[in-house]
Amino acid sequence: NNGYAVVNLGIKVPPHELIQAYERHQPDLIGLSGLLVKSAQMMVETTRDLQHAGIDCPIMVGGAALSNRFTRLRIAPEYGGLVTYAKDAMNGLTLTRTLLNSTTRQQLAVSIENETHEMLNVEKARRSERPTDQTSRASITSIRHDFVVPKPPDLLPHSLLDYDLEQIFPYINPQMLYVRHLGFKGRFRDALDAGDSSATKLRDSVRIVEDIMLRLPDIGANAVYKFFPCNSEGRDLLIYGPDHRTVTHKFRFGRQSQRDGLSLADYVRPKDLGEIDYVAAFVTTIGPGVRGVAEEWKDRGDYLNSHILQSLALEGAEAFAELLHQEIRRMWGFNDDKATSFDALFRAQYRGRRYSFGYPACPRLEDQQQLFEMLDITAKIGVELTDGFMMDPEGSVSALVFHHPEAKYFNLSESDIEQLEEEIRISIPTNDVP
Repeated sequence: NNGYAVVNLGIKVPPHELIQAYERHQPDLIGLSGLLVKSAQMMVETTRDLQHAGIDCPIMVGGAALSNRFTRLRIAPEYGGLVTYAKDAMNGLTLTRTLLNSTTRQQLAVSIENETHEMLNVEKARRSERPTDQTSRASITSIRHDFVVPKPPDLLPHSLLDYDLEQIFPYINPQMLYVRHLGFKGRFRDALDAGDSSATKLRDSVRIVEDIMLRLPDIGANAVYKFFPCNSEGRDLLIYGPDHRTVTHKFRFGRQSQRDGLSLADYVRPKDLGEIDYVAAFVTTIGPGVRGVAEEWKDRGDYLNSHILQSLALEGAEAFAELLHQEIRRMWGFNDDKATSFDALFRAQYRGRRYSFGYPACPRLEDQQQLFEMLDITAKIGVELTDGFMMDPEGSVSALVFHHPEAKYFNLSESDIEQLEEEIRISIPTNDVP
């Protein structure tokens, strides 16, 4: 690729396999990519293991979960060699040229050292100005709980097996599918409406793969969902058993130290108010035969359809989550307006929000394990968690669903995530909460 020999180890590669691959191939450069917050945290552990193995060749990191600041302050200190951050593929190509030239590599190393020093000074000043605990909790009193709690129709597990894919495909966000996954430049729907030939051709290619998916027996849509009684206690979400008293699971969420001081627990009725609240949880999946078919197509040189199939599985699982979330709102008793368009759904113009672990408001991917236990996912629809708490098949979506009318998406800062991880690490579990 671009004149370089690239050894692609794939995804979910544990550090020991990366070390073995380095010893076998002796590369000039190691690249690590991460989509989720957990992936960024894994890079810290991976570089630490590479350091312990005596490896010091340059490392390039990138992906949606990464930032230059996180690279400089969290990843690089764990490694004896040079760690660089690539904001995108083209930047990565430029960095590769720089790193493989001894003169320019040394110049880059000096530049990075100066940049890191400045960042450390800023970080030190920022920490000294960190808001007090009382200030950071201001949102607790600002999130209202003066409305009637919507009651779910039941507290039973529900399974949706072999759900009609034709009902799911319209819920796929075209901007995500065609632009994010399939590389179309610009606004796809506008181009399609304008008769753009490339947009039309790509849409027709997608429709062909959709038709094939409908006919393949090993590719289907499955889901599990359930409502749970709950309360909040500070930043903890307490999930109750059928008696509405016994805590069966507990999630601890981070809180913003700046901006609005939000925590996901704020959207649940506090325990001291004496009223039970409810959340929903679900997992959707498209599979399990997607990976095998995609590999078969790729091996025979049908790269575009292989990529379209995998993209449809990923965005199809998201679309199924959107459809199921709509049904959950209906079951809670606040239907979407009949005139609600798909565009409005894509912009989350409805009451409540669904939050997936590994994303900014709830970055601990480890919490997926509790959600899987609550829903008995593996037994019901076969989705499993890897050692890194990622879902397999990859075309799967999990979420906790909150009904609060003020719920919105928000980010935690890197320091907020660090604080949360430290609290979880040193906490002592009680006997009644796993």
